[in-house]
Amino acid sequence: MSMSKYLPLLIILILSITNPIFGQENFKWVTVKKGEGFNAFLYRNQLTPAKHSAQFKALNKGRFTKGGHLIAGKKYKVPLRYSVHSVPLLGKEHANVKQVDNSLEGAVIHLVAGHGGPDPGAVGKVSGNKICEDEYAYDIVLRLGKELISHGAKVHFIIRDANDGIRDAAFLKPDKDEKCYPSQVIPRKQTPRLRQRAAAVNILARKEKPGTYQRLIVLHLDSRSKRNRTDVYFYHHANSTKGKKLALTLQKKMKTKYAKYQPNRKYTGTVGTRRLYMLKTTTPPSVLVELGNINNYRDQIRFTKTDNRQALAKWLCEGIIDDYKGQKKK
Repeated sequence: MSMSKYLPLLIILILSITNPIFGQENFKWVTVKKGEGFNAFLYRNQLTPAKHSAQFKALNKGRFTKGGHLIAGKKYKVPLRYSVHSVPLLGKEHANVKQVDNSLEGAVIHLVAGHGGPDPGAVGKVSGNKICEDEYAYDIVLRLGKELISHGAKVHFIIRDANDGIRDAAFLKPDKDEKCYPSQVIPRKQTPRLRQRAAAVNILARKEKPGTYQRLIVLHLDSRSKRNRTDVYFYHHANSTKGKKLALTLQKKMKTKYAKYQPNRKYTGTVGTRRLYMLKTTTPPSVLVELGNINNYRDQIRFTKTDNRQALAKWLCEGIIDDYKGQKKK
């Protein structure tokens, strides 16, 4: 089968990753005080004339006097300055995360990579290389977390591996040293393992202020027959209205992206309900995401290609942003 069919997936990141530090809407309106000069106005807004004058003038073209001065009492656009967040868990090359906007400011996202520790989850093979569900789910969780942080979200990584940050290799080396937040050894048996991570989510969730937008995303890879190709699909708890809304929003985002980058292939990912432990015992509205079939050759490309893992993370992040914006409008 020709690899040309997968080229749209391989160039997704190049087409969609660009995002400037000061975007089109990344500014606030500030009124000039009486007697306040140009430089004083910039300094009051944590900007320096040497670094930011040109940008400020471009942003406010046509709003100055003929002599280029500010007008007292008039409002001007001031570019927002964002932090660089230190997240060592992401690995040395990715630890410093530049915030690009505040579209997720006030949102708290809990992220869980399926399995981990003594349990590798589903195991597949690609060209003689063993690929383990927990490693790929974890890598995509880290990438998703980085995307969310870059948009201003507070992110809790529930499963953590101090040695494995974001990795660009096609075949991720399996290990068993993942821990559960904050540094708990992950049990071998399934029920204690799920109980442990659900408790970690709930403890962190209780620390947030009432009314805070909180969501839980759990990532897994499915294991089916080699012939069964699956698109990304979603589960939520039957009694969770907000969980259902998030799942449908994520599905809609996937449909949009597939229509753009793979217009000749219909997206078939579904949204359904299941009484899964992580969906029924955690307090934040939650969605479990199945990223594809680890045994299917075409699905494997979705995991083993670095750009595809990044694209999945970016698309999920965009879906969460859409859900958050919809929630804020209410």
